[in-house]
Amino acid sequence: MDKKMEFTRGNPQEDAPKRIAKKDLRRWLRLGLVALVLVAVVTTALLWDGTAFDGLRRSIIYRTAEKDENGCARLYSYAAEKDSCYASLGGSLVQATSRTVVVLGEDGQARYSADVKFTQAAVCTAGELAAVYDIGGSEIYVLSSAGLVRRLEADGQILSCAINEKGAVAVTVNRSGCKAAVTVFDEKGEKVFGFNSVDRFLMTSALTENGKQMAAVTMGQAEGSFVSGVVAYATNRTEPLWQRELSGDMVYDLAMVGRSWCAVGEAGLHFLSANGEQEVFYDFEGSYLRRCSLTGDDFAALLLGRYKTGTQTRLATVDTDGVQLATLSVDKEVLSLSAAGKYVAVLYSDELVIYDRHLEVYARLADASAAKLVLMRADGSVVLVGSDTASLYLP
Repeated sequence: MDKKMEFTRGNPQEDAPKRIAKKDLRRWLRLGLVALVLVAVVTTALLWDGTAFDGLRRSIIYRTAEKDENGCARLYSYAAEKDSCYASLGGSLVQATSRTVVVLGEDGQARYSADVKFTQAAVCTAGELAAVYDIGGSEIYVLSSAGLVRRLEADGQILSCAINEKGAVAVTVNRSGCKAAVTVFDEKGEKVFGFNSVDRFLMTSALTENGKQMAAVTMGQAEGSFVSGVVAYATNRTEPLWQRELSGDMVYDLAMVGRSWCAVGEAGLHFLSANGEQEVFYDFEGSYLRRCSLTGDDFAALLLGRYKTGTQTRLATVDTDGVQLATLSVDKEVLSLSAAGKYVAVLYSDELVIYDRHLEVYARLADASAAKLVLMRADGSVVLVGSDTASLYLP
């Protein structure tokens, strides 16, 4: 006997709980959608206003830090040395002197310590890495926030070093048989490039973020006067990619700012495209360069003075198109200037002020008298370096 399968629409009374469950599900879905939209709006607002996002990040990371009434957490103690140089690395502090190289963690403990015999210690940074080196010597220490990454040995007397975020290092040295030379070590510490300059002096060099190109500042004579220029190489080729004269200016420093080469001259900033074809110039208009920081995100921060000495100065921020973003007149002593991320920290004789790239005040610390140096960090916090202790200011 065949069995007939019967389908019915069900009993409304019996099926009511199922319909209610579906209504509840739809209501929860609507509430979830509303919550998702609110989260998206808040997230967008925080990301659009990067300073708000940085503040939220600091409050989470440093929620357990013991801070004084000014918002400063005392984290680092070290031996007082007159010839010290410092760098901030991902929460750690590097101190280098002619006698020691130390990496201090935020718990105050030494992550790394080495005795050295330097002629003159210097340090350069990029991202979460630093290179401590001996000017006039040959030793280079590549460091992270955890300590030593590697040691390198230059084949000449070091004039300057540059490091990129991956850990590649360009070393400019004095070497017999040429005016100067540059050696590039990759992120593994292996030599991948080198050239000798026989007709021009080399002042300093820099690397692209991927380490595939390097550029160096040259100095020579043309028509009886000194002329500065920039020459660029691919690190897998022996012939230069391009070279450009910077007529009428004496160049002191070179770095990558964004995707442009920035040459700091006596008369202004020269921004060169990666292929060297385009150049824009920010003119100091006769002012003297007092201080300069090229470590902000896509901008340079400058302190310019009407005279070589005195307190009549002005702050300026300049983007990689050579456009002045902002300027601010200053009539008091500036002890230190440091840029990182979207911020500029200025240590005055009586206070610390943190500005954004448009020189709008982000935070202010009235009592910073113990500090002699500031190290701006990309998250909006600032390391205040004193003679034997350093603290972290958390706006």
